[in-house]
Amino acid sequence: MTTVEAALRGTYGRVWLDGEEIGILKYINLRVIPTYEDVIVGFTVDRQAVSVQYTGELAFEAVNSISTELCNKYLKNTNARFTIECNLADPTANGEEEGYTINGVTFDEFPLANWQKGSLIEKAFRFRASDIVVVDLITGKI
Repeated sequence: MTTVEAALRGTYGRVWLDGEEIGILKYINLRVIPTYEDVIVGFTVDRQAVSVQYTGELAFEAVNSISTELCNKYLKNTNARFTIECNLADPTANGEEEGYTINGVTFDEFPLANWQKGSLIEKAFRFRASDIVVVDLITGKI
């Protein structure tokens, strides 16, 4: 029987960009968005998948100027691709971890300054990727 203690928490998530841990993770969202085309079969319309798009967003509390460094790297090579690795190691998962490697990452924008008096500095990046690899999954089995 599942109990409230088994609920996973994002508190234990970590993210690396090109091998360097970036800030204090607020959130990361990964999505696979399929594209379909309609197929008429007899009198009904069905659909067939023709492609997928990998997208996501990550936000973190800044501990350095990594967004400016990323922007400079991009400006030197506007075809630059990055790799994001993320991992969730919640203690309630009985030692299991969930992890992904996101390859071929391109960012939609580079937030340079986001300062507000009396607040932590948060940076958020929307991105697309060419590939997502599942590294580990939490099965919930003991």
